[in-house]
Amino acid sequence: MEWLWYLLLMVAGFLAGIINTIAGGGSFLTLPALMLFGLDPKLANGTNRVAILLSSAAAVATFRRHGQFNQRLAFRLAVPTLLGVPVGALMAIYLPTDTFKSLFGVMFLAMAVLLCLNPKRLTQINAQPENLSWKMLPIFFAIGIYVGFIQAGLGILLMLAMSLLNTGDLVASSAIKNWIAFIVTLTATIVFVSYGLVQWAPGLVMAIGNVAGGVMGAKLAIRKGNRFVFVFLVIVMVATGVKLTFF
Repeated sequence: MEWLWYLLLMVAGFLAGIINTIAGGGSFLTLPALMLFGLDPKLANGTNRVAILLSSAAAVATFRRHGQFNQRLAFRLAVPTLLGVPVGALMAIYLPTDTFKSLFGVMFLAMAVLLCLNPKRLTQINAQPENLSWKMLPIFFAIGIYVGFIQAGLGILLMLAMSLLNTGDLVASSAIKNWIAFIVTLTATIVFVSYGLVQWAPGLVMAIGNVAGGVMGAKLAIRKGNRFVFVFLVIVMVATGVKLTFF
């Protein structure tokens, strides 16, 4: 019967790959699946990074092939985010995994409401999104701490943070989000591996589904455009907020 558990991991990974690529929050599928497989929460948290790492790489490659990747902006946003990851990863190792969950849950729900009231927050255009203010750096550093700590919801936070740049292109923002996810997840994975908190067999099996979902998610975002990404993002934000706040 063990093969059925591995099949469950692949299916969960596939669905999470689509969700993570377009919006974020797919870890709310993969973390429970890994715990059903028999891993304790901290081990599941570390193992989950393996699948996310590979699916993010596949998504970025797909966006790049379709000319939807702003490399300069992606690198500039990745640096401050990356600096916060080791801090968050160490917090995840030494603190209870449900720390701050309710706080972030309420935040996701509030932001979903604000976006519905003002959808132009994500779609209005700034002609020079690369002109980053220094005030943006602490925001991405804080996101790095969060992703190092729990990972789930990273994509949502990155999309919201990038809305402050007013790029007006949710598909391009999704490409940058996946690049940052790859870089920061790589850093967090190294920390978890060094502490022996990664189970390679279930992680790599789940990664098979994650990679396929990552490619499909990128193609859906490119084909469907900004409206699809916006609606998908709001739905996932509400689901993530409810999950973090009440479950």
